[in-house]
Amino acid sequence: MATELEKDLLCTLCENIFKDPVTLSCSHSFCNECLNKRWMEKETHECPVCKRRSSKGILSPTFELKSQNEVFFKEGSSESDPVCSVHSEKLSFFCLDDQQLVCSVCKDSETHSNHRFKATEEAAEERKKQLEDSLKLLKNKRRLIHQVKGDCDQTAEHIKVQAESTVWKIREEFRKLRQFLDEEEEVRMAALKEEEEQKSLMMKEKIKALSKEIDALSITIKATEKELRAGDVSFLQNFKAAEERVQQQPLPEDPELDSGSLIDVAEHLGNLGFNIWTKMKEMVSYSPVILDPNSAHPQVVLSYNLTSLRKVEMKQDLPDNPERIDHFFSVVGSEGFDSGCHSWEVEVGDNKAFVLGVITEWNPRKGVIWPGLWRLMFCSGEYKTLSPSDTGSDVMLATNPKKIRVKLDQDGGRLTFSDSDTDEHIHTFTHTFTDKMFPYISTWGDVPIKVVPLQVSVTVEPHD
Repeated sequence: MATELEKDLLCTLCENIFKDPVTLSCSHSFCNECLNKRWMEKETHECPVCKRRSSKGILSPTFELKSQNEVFFKEGSSESDPVCSVHSEKLSFFCLDDQQLVCSVCKDSETHSNHRFKATEEAAEERKKQLEDSLKLLKNKRRLIHQVKGDCDQTAEHIKVQAESTVWKIREEFRKLRQFLDEEEEVRMAALKEEEEQKSLMMKEKIKALSKEIDALSITIKATEKELRAGDVSFLQNFKAAEERVQQQPLPEDPELDSGSLIDVAEHLGNLGFNIWTKMKEMVSYSPVILDPNSAHPQVVLSYNLTSLRKVEMKQDLPDNPERIDHFFSVVGSEGFDSGCHSWEVEVGDNKAFVLGVITEWNPRKGVIWPGLWRLMFCSGEYKTLSPSDTGSDVMLATNPKKIRVKLDQDGGRLTFSDSDTDEHIHTFTHTFTDKMFPYISTWGDVPIKVVPLQVSVTVEPHD
């Protein structure tokens, strides 16, 4: 009964029994001080466990939990100290040589002649500190698992949102082609459903495994913390067993959110119309670059067909998956190139601030992502070229292009930018591109940027 009560009174942020507990609308509870400290580090107020946003500015105390705290601590303090079984005297000393509690009579007996002693309180305090140091590792591990589990919970929810959104977009595309595309639609829906079920199942299994690890660590932690709250004599009597329990507790490897855990939306939506264009070429378009929504910054919104982007003021509530860029307002193409020549046009229009270029596959997506990025930047009316070996070179143009062509010659080691309308050369990078390169687009202006679709044509060659 005490174990269940203690489980309900544990704050997942500080790993201790609640102090001034508060409960959010999502029913998760925390210490008032712990939650306010966490919110001070975040731009938005969200539950540290389930990531649901909270509109509460001032938190109200949870009197029920506070009352349970008082009951818990009263139960923990109700123990009475045992006495010496031989002399019925208080066990006031701890023999360092025999590692046992003794009374004042035992201390002066021949059995403990020339032995070293410490007061019970001092010996208990030293060993409490020793056990607390060992316990910190378990607490830190559980805290990390809690955080990753929270990310997994959010990812699992986002997978469902992605699936629902993708279904709607697929249906809208198929609506235009409905009269002869029913069979094709069902095939694609089945593929999406299969991926959703597969990745949802994988995430559920990961969450289940993390929960199991949390429970295993929690049992040891709670049992140890109960020993730490016991009286000194009782604590010292059970110290060895408690220490062995902590030291023998298996420590799982540090968990992390796996790459590729989200639904590959680009696979389902990218070039969807093109793949079925044979008889409907007037109704479809083909984009040479499909943007990957799983890589988009939370303040970047993509069009339904994943070919244009715009920056918004409010951050979207998205998982911080490994593929997602978190520093620049940018997005990466869904497919990379490791050989051959590739080109795409980007309609920048009157956008006042943007970046176009390519990025290596290995380049980190978190923080400043310059080490593997070659780019043309337009900002404050000026053009600059930047690369891993060049922190910035000015480019002079007579007029601002409305559309810019990006051409990557992977084998020839050239990345060229030019005005699509006038063919005016803007800049060419020369570099030996040995890595897979991905298209890169960024904007912090308020005008959408769009990858220009290619014209689709059908030619029929007669048989010889």
